[in-house]
Amino acid sequence: MAKTATIKTNALRLLDAKKIQHQTYTYDAPEGFLDGVSVAKATGQNQDQVFKTLVTQGTSKQHYVCVIPVACELDLKKSAKYFGEKKSR
Repeated sequence: MAKTATIKTNALRLLDAKKIQHQTYTYDAPEGFLDGVSVAKATGQNQDQVFKTLVTQGTSKQHYVCVIPVACELDLKKSAKYFGEKKSR
């Protein structure tokens, strides 16, 4: 029987190195893309417990990491104000 290769991200490698228990989920992505809510459904997860990580950049060129619920959209004006920036992209 052929063995399928598991692709690991650096984050998964770090979890393994630290012996931190974790669970990975796989899903089919038609045309290579699914939105976060669809991913939550495809993996059988409650969308209220799934989050996405977004990185923005302020006018100062500083980067900011935002973690928000998967069903929400990041308001760039509010995030810029929160981080003390004029604008965020």
